Amino acid sequence: MSNAGGNSNQLAFDNFMKSQAKQSPLHPRNLRATFRAAFAPLVSWLPMLVILISSSGCDRFKTVAETSETPQQSAFSLEKFPMMRKMRLAVMPCRVLPKTSITINSPSSGQLRLYIDKAQTNLPAGLIWAEFEPKLLQSESNALADAKLRLEEKQKLLLELEFPKQTLKLAREIEDAKRQASLLELLSTNLTLAAAAAGPLNLKDRIMSAESLSRAKQELKVMEENYKYLLETNFTALGVDIQAQRLELEKRDLEFERQQTQARFKMPFAGQLNLSLQLAEGVSDYPVSAGQELAIARDVSMILLRVVLSDATWSGLAPEELVAVINLPDGQRLEAPFSLKKLEKVQYREDVVYYFQFPAEKIRSASRLMGTDVSCEIWTSLPEMARIVPKLALVLAQPSYFSNRRWNEGLARISHGSRVLIEGQTELAVVGGQP
Repeated sequence: MSNAGGNSNQLAFDNFMKSQAKQSPLHPRNLRATFRAAFAPLVSWLPMLVILISSSGCDRFKTVAETSETPQQSAFSLEKFPMMRKMRLAVMPCRVLPKTSITINSPSSGQLRLYIDKAQTNLPAGLIWAEFEPKLLQSESNALADAKLRLEEKQKLLLELEFPKQTLKLAREIEDAKRQASLLELLSTNLTLAAAAAGPLNLKDRIMSAESLSRAKQELKVMEENYKYLLETNFTALGVDIQAQRLELEKRDLEFERQQTQARFKMPFAGQLNLSLQLAEGVSDYPVSAGQELAIARDVSMILLRVVLSDATWSGLAPEELVAVINLPDGQRLEAPFSLKKLEKVQYREDVVYYFQFPAEKIRSASRLMGTDVSCEIWTSLPEMARIVPKLALVLAQPSYFSNRRWNEGLARISHGSRVLIEGQTELAVVGGQP
């Protein structure tokens, strides 16, 4: 009996707790009812809220649009643009070049010996950096030097021995001829002396003949002329033409110099040499063919900037007022003043090309860009102070005024009395005008 009574009491307690739980506000069924009752008024107001939010957004958008249109409707003024004495004319592609660049090609085929072991190096002017067949050139040089030495020795021998000997001999013969001619002339005027000199041989007729005296004088004259010619020509009268041998040797020397010039490669100026050959370690002799490119020599004592400026609007600008500027990634500015202006043929047409030269202190930095195409700014000095006005600002302010790119006409309508001093690529230098 006691157990049955305990079980009934426990069952009654469980039923009571379940009924309390169902009545609790946290029960899922009670929570759904509570939320439904709380948000029922908001559901009825939802369409009204959507209408209010939409109208508020439209009003805000209209206010922003009106605000953005206000500056366009206001008067355009040039006063907000800075007054400058120089302006950026354009941003142009340009090329960094050395002062001189020479491509060296092989004049013939053969074994070329290199005296440098670096593909790129700086060399002084006149240094021999390569040559063809150096042993053959040395052999020819030695033979030529030996021929010069032999000619000098021969000339010395003739001058110190043969020439004095022949001169003295001819001088004695002249003296004898003079005495003979004088004797004949004396006998021809003194018959008694002539008869005694003829003696028993009866030579009177021969001694006294005018033909003998004339022949003696003629022989003496020839001897004297020969002696004079010998003194003037030294060796030709002796049958040895030293001058002809010397001229032949000089011709041979010139021919060797020509061959040596073609066979030897010298640095034409102090600068940078870039070899075109593929170098191998430990190898100094390379086979090359005629016309093959061997190296490029560059004079880096001056670095130039080449820019094509063929725009007709810039043809009237003073070139000496132009400056080219390269902006490096590290923030450094390389400025190059104007150097020269040329008319060059570029892709089957002639264009105006400007060259700018970097100053000496900028050569090292500029040489790193040598041979590259970079973007540079072209600046020009203005003849007077002017306002630098972007073209885009004018077009945005009054598009209808500048639709035909007649800047002066549009500026006159915006600011009375203003005019364009210089037109750049993206900016205008404007002077005069009233706000």
